[in-house]
Amino acid sequence: MDRTISTVLAALGGAGRSADGEPPVVQGHGSAADGLVRVTAGLGGRIESVEIEPAAMRLPSTDLAEEVRAATNAALAELRAAIAEVSGAPDTTAVLEQLREVQRTAVPQLQGFVDTLAQVQERLASGGRA
Repeated sequence: MDRTISTVLAALGGAGRSADGEPPVVQGHGSAADGLVRVTAGLGGRIESVEIEPAAMRLPSTDLAEEVRAATNAALAELRAAIAEVSGAPDTTAVLEQLREVQRTAVPQLQGFVDTLAQVQERLASGGRA
């Protein structure tokens, strides 16, 4: 029973961790102008990098600004999705199956324990020995 409960707790507590137990690096990447403009967004919505290929510099300034805006919005959208993925709840199907296993194994064990205690109590009440 302890092993099963530990497995459930590990599944619940392990959300948002990589296989080595370290928190994952969460970033969002966006690009525009056929990849000539690339933006990387990090936690807190901070823009970590903006890369503009020299060919994009030939665009009119208003067009270039629009491409930077589009790449930034794409990076932020991907960042939000990545945050939701790592901070979301664990797979509920797996957790439910583990809880069903606890129910299948723990409930009969606990019932047996309660039955034994009841028998001991009856023996003690009737003056017998446990």
